[in-house]
Amino acid sequence: MAKVVVIGGGVIGCAVAERLSFEGHQVTLLERDQLACRASGAAAGELSPQSTTVPAEESANQSLQLFPELIARIEKDSAMNVEYRVQEGLQPAFEPEEVARLRAAGGRWLDAQACRKAEPSLSADVLGAVLLKHAHLTPPRFVRALARAVAARGAAIREGTPVIGFERSGDEVHRVITAAGSHEADWAVIAAGPWSKEVASTAGVDVDVRPQRGQLAALDPRALVLKHSVFWSNGYLVPKADGTIIAGGTEEDSGFDDRPTVAGIATLLNLARRLVPDLGAASLLRAWAGLRPVTRDGRPIVEAVGVRNLIVATGHHRKGILLAPLAAMQVASLIS
Repeated sequence: MAKVVVIGGGVIGCAVAERLSFEGHQVTLLERDQLACRASGAAAGELSPQSTTVPAEESANQSLQLFPELIARIEKDSAMNVEYRVQEGLQPAFEPEEVARLRAAGGRWLDAQACRKAEPSLSADVLGAVLLKHAHLTPPRFVRALARAVAARGAAIREGTPVIGFERSGDEVHRVITAAGSHEADWAVIAAGPWSKEVASTAGVDVDVRPQRGQLAALDPRALVLKHSVFWSNGYLVPKADGTIIAGGTEEDSGFDDRPTVAGIATLLNLARRLVPDLGAASLLRAWAGLRPVTRDGRPIVEAVGVRNLIVATGHHRKGILLAPLAAMQVASLIS
């Protein structure tokens, strides 16, 4: 089995490390800060292929089907509950043009009356909605459970360990270099989100990925109960097990600035009131943001790039949680 160094402790890096350790590879995971401290911790955890902005919906569906087995495995090995729940979602329409587009796309259609019966708190302006196949989980718990499962199999996890370079001979990487020392590698996997470009450049490799800020807000709906996740335009409302509702998520080209803004959070609050007017009485519990990795064509990169045994796994945009199991399987396949 191979010695594999995985660079990046977000959901993609931890899912890759989990899959490789499960298959028997000798894994070292390097994270420059703390696990799930970036985009993976700034996510609502919704798993809905139909609402995906990723061009290949088929890949999203394929990845969703991998979750039950993965969740069962990591909850057993980590002794953690990632709060995974299968739940239906709604994608409503407010205009006749939206109705025509959603109905043409297929799926179970609910007219206005059936829609409000399914979700009484929805706006009276909703003309109908598509019922979506949907699940969700709690992202920080999911990432930590992946990492604990990796550690339980004897893999090394190093937080606070930025990668500063690679020892390379011809078209192969032999060692991954950090300030604290180096690690021998038969394979190296860069899964550092929007920072993958910077890490790859130290190996002389160019990766077409950039950051895009996504902001979120946690709401306390008080007596209001939202039964479904609701997706509209580029935003969503996701009810969580603790009764809160997560509103997200913006898409902003802000460089590496991951601070939430007044304008961004106002956009989310307006979205929440547009979909569920009674959320105007909700309390704002928390506002935060993360930097998602985006490629020029919107498609993820999961391939060896420039160097035979250097794999890049990044560019999953706002669907990193959903696509993590598939990305892990793709990396494992490349190494096998």
